[in-house]
Amino acid sequence: MKQADFYILPCADQEGKFDFLGKLLGRILGGGHQIYLHCNDQFSGERTAQALWQFRDTSFLANALSSEQTSAPITIGWGDQGADHTDVLINYSDTIPASAEKFQRVVEIVIQQPEVLELSRKRYKDYKQQGFKIKHNDMRKGQQR
Repeated sequence: MKQADFYILPCADQEGKFDFLGKLLGRILGGGHQIYLHCNDQFSGERTAQALWQFRDTSFLANALSSEQTSAPITIGWGDQGADHTDVLINYSDTIPASAEKFQRVVEIVIQQPEVLELSRKRYKDYKQQGFKIKHNDMRKGQQR
């Protein structure tokens, strides 16, 4: 069964969200998975790609834009772009990409901003309607539901 994981962060800022993204990418890659990271648009996709190459002073997260056709473990795209695998989608955008249904696992990272919370609730309902098993990871309390 396909699964959608919602990580509810205690922070309200994009820096905290990006830091969590980097840590999560490292964990998922450590499990041998391929990742498609879906962004809102070209600007945010290219900016995220560049930032991941410089994630830590002592490490980086190898990635490529979906238009580059490489075998990087993290592919970054936007709009109608997608990945050539069906492993893990991290939705780093405001809407669910059309290709979400083909992935075995979808990840949503939620920060504490009213508009982000509202959009996340809508995506939650949409994933449920699409038959995804939903898993909450409440990072505010260190609990998982």
